[in-house]
Amino acid sequence: MVLTDSPAFAVGMMLAGLAAGMTWYGFRLKKHQMPVRTALLAAVLGSMLALVCAKAGYLLHDLGNTLFEGYFDDVFSLKAETLSFAGGCAGFAAGVILAGRMDGIRPMKALDLFTVPGCVMICLARIAEGGLGSIGLGNAVEDGWIRFFPLTMEDSWGDAYLSVFVLEALTALVCLAAALRFRKNPDNREGILFEKTAVCLIGAQIGWEMLLQYPYARTFLISFISLEQVLWAVILLIVEIRRSRKNGSACPAVRTVLLYGLSAFFQFFRDKPYLFTRYLPEAAEAWLQERMDAVSLIVFVLISACLILAGLRGAARPERTRILTEK
Repeated sequence: MVLTDSPAFAVGMMLAGLAAGMTWYGFRLKKHQMPVRTALLAAVLGSMLALVCAKAGYLLHDLGNTLFEGYFDDVFSLKAETLSFAGGCAGFAAGVILAGRMDGIRPMKALDLFTVPGCVMICLARIAEGGLGSIGLGNAVEDGWIRFFPLTMEDSWGDAYLSVFVLEALTALVCLAAALRFRKNPDNREGILFEKTAVCLIGAQIGWEMLLQYPYARTFLISFISLEQVLWAVILLIVEIRRSRKNGSACPAVRTVLLYGLSAFFQFFRDKPYLFTRYLPEAAEAWLQERMDAVSLIVFVLISACLILAGLRGAARPERTRILTEK
């Protein structure tokens, strides 16, 4: 499949995602005998807060240019590369909570009801990146065994690039299916459906962010880690800290920090492999350099899988503790 640049397609997919997600959210509210108008209110507040938080997330990256060089153009720009996806997701979730509070719905209950519709919105939003040029692409791919659609896409010159946005969209679909599965085994704790699904989505997203070709939001001091990835990691850490407080154990939060530290180390290795490969035999060094794309993909998938499995394991632990206490 050949890359295209179509802003109209991107806007259309975003609006379709908003309409589909809010319609589904309205049905979920109605099923639980809650005000359907909450969905409309959430759409308005969520969109507004998503835009504000998406811009705020990007400006964390661009703060140096804005404050010290007097470059204010990006402050008022609505171009996709000047918005943070992680910030937008956090802002929309805040809008859902605020809309629910205005209609008497508890925050975690509102997030539970919004979890599946939210996965639909994220999936279509990621597909929308296909009309925004190279924003959702990874590096050029030379390994023949991974050069196929949907894993890669070609430009007009025939060069193949890792289609990270497709992987992110597929991840949202998988998380949607997982959330539906979680709902079949209901847990009385409010927020657990949102927590499990968020762990799966963010754990995978941290891995995909490592593969982007042009991370548009980078940290100030460590050039090989994108700020977008750090924002996802912070959101995941907040979820784990909340769980640690309920469990009375710091293990979930510590586990998340260690796994993210491992991912940061491998990103450093990927950014400056010569610092490590010079200690390897020539044959091993040549083999690794030729297959760096494939090795990176495998390692990032494994790290994301560890984050997800560790998160889901921790989510089940409070239930077991509560049952043992009752017995």
